[in-house]
Amino acid sequence: MLKIFEYLSSYCQEHKVISEGELALKISECVNTLSGADREEIASKFGGDPEELIFKSITSEEKLSVFSPDMHTRINYQGEIFYCLPTHRYLSGELEAAFLRWAEIRSPISALKSVVISFLERCGYQINEGGGEGEHLELIAVKNNNEHRSIHIFVLPSITFVPHFVDERQLEWPEAGEEVVIVVPTEKTPAPFISFFRGHDVSDAMIWVADVGKSTIDPFIGIPTDEAIEDNFANPEQARRAVSIWMQKMHFIEL
Repeated sequence: MLKIFEYLSSYCQEHKVISEGELALKISECVNTLSGADREEIASKFGGDPEELIFKSITSEEKLSVFSPDMHTRINYQGEIFYCLPTHRYLSGELEAAFLRWAEIRSPISALKSVVISFLERCGYQINEGGGEGEHLELIAVKNNNEHRSIHIFVLPSITFVPHFVDERQLEWPEAGEEVVIVVPTEKTPAPFISFFRGHDVSDAMIWVADVGKSTIDPFIGIPTDEAIEDNFANPEQARRAVSIWMQKMHFIEL
């Protein structure tokens, strides 16, 4: 237990702000390094599941050990729960960094890529990787039919990455006859999408939302010119109705 708490203390001190999901994942990784006998001993001694006990020790005032890190300060941000050191006056940048770090963990680019490729192949497209670096992936989708359609796709791990990504590229797209799509995953709540919708613009680009668990894609912003894409969205009418409601609310707020 001492080694686990030492590692987790170091991790908490390094990041200052950690999402509920990231903390649970790190605890699970630590507990999995223990032998079965050690896990049973902890469960017997403290009366519960080791991962749950350690999580509670870190995020509440019910400590298992004096060496347990203390992150009982709880923050709700963009629909996710975060914990921070009580003596640390967290900065908004650290909170945002924690959100983005968790977004990359829970929605890895590789999983999003698989959903996007499967979707576009159902729509009759051939896919080529266009590169990408760091936090995004680029794909080129081509349909060699009578109209020869081409889509340039950027896959990002969260809608919250989009403003910075667009600013960096300065919307230097598209090429003639090429549509541009930014694909992001679903979020725990609509909050990040509402925040994005209120304050950001992606010019003529479309935004699609991928549900990795269901392996589906729906529209968020923009309407594709290819009917095959529209036909393969999971719930296009429901998604567009949600966007319409948000637009009406934003118009009302502006008035």
